[in-house]
Amino acid sequence: MSQNTLAAPSLSELFRAIPGLGAVEQLIASKFETDAPRLAEISEYLFKLGGKRVRPALTLLVARAFGMSEPEQSLIDVAAGIELIHMATLLHDDIIDRSPIRRHHPSPYATYGTNDTLLAGDFLLTRAFSLCARLDPFIIDATEEACIHLTEGEILETPLFSHPHTLATSRTIAEKKTAALFRLGARSAGFLGGLRDKALISLDSFGNHLGISFQMLDDLLDVLSPEEQLGKRPGTDIRERKPSLVNLLWLSSNSSLAKKLLVAPKEDADTNEEEENFISEAIAEIISSDVIATAREHAQSEAQAADQALQDAATHAKSAGIRIDEEALLAIQGIIKYTVDRMS
Repeated sequence: MSQNTLAAPSLSELFRAIPGLGAVEQLIASKFETDAPRLAEISEYLFKLGGKRVRPALTLLVARAFGMSEPEQSLIDVAAGIELIHMATLLHDDIIDRSPIRRHHPSPYATYGTNDTLLAGDFLLTRAFSLCARLDPFIIDATEEACIHLTEGEILETPLFSHPHTLATSRTIAEKKTAALFRLGARSAGFLGGLRDKALISLDSFGNHLGISFQMLDDLLDVLSPEEQLGKRPGTDIRERKPSLVNLLWLSSNSSLAKKLLVAPKEDADTNEEEENFISEAIAEIISSDVIATAREHAQSEAQAADQALQDAATHAKSAGIRIDEEALLAIQGIIKYTVDRMS
């Protein structure tokens, strides 16, 4: 990673200073309006739980770095649309995972039930497309592709006890399920800023690698972070027998305990003492093994690839006569640095 990233400010400092992020949040909130109060209530509940707004922030920063000095309405629409899609996936994810907690609070699924939460997710997806549908066909096609990849990633993420997985399939799932919106944000912002050809391809690669590294970071935090920091119970990926990077590396270690990942948990696993003991033992064994160090290497490799692709995009853009905003470029590298620092 380039040395100038060492001087990058904190993520919260970066985001507070991003022009247009407030307008994006206002636009998102305006899209909760509906004749069905329950849909608005669930949407507002999730929105108020917070979040870093990484995807819209990244979209705004990329456009600023590559030619758009002030955020145009088309960019605000794209950034808001991407966050609405992300919010919809969070609602659907909580249903699929039967997650009781979201960001230190009862999840929308636990609060409002399966049916209403599912419909709220569909509502937010439709609102997202209402924003993107009036933009350039390039943005419309890119949004459709990202949503298809999200859906493919979800359905490919089958439990380890029902389908064999490898590190390659785990990376593919991360590429589809998580990196899709990072690619969409980077690609759309670059396009709106005037980038084409090689510069746009490099930005797409940047978003892809950064999204994968974020997913790998989540896989690590699932076993490394306490509940008060994580915002949900640790060991969720183990409990759900997911093909996460950490789980697959643990399985490849030939641990006899890890082989329990290949057995479906009992129906009452959430309240089963034997299952909870397994989760605790699994986390302890994983932390004391080489799994964490190896997983960090994978995630850091993706982050470094993201940094290189970003530099390549800047090189191509300069060759095409695009003015680069170095401060915004440094801020994007700050997001990469944030990812790497959280792996330490």
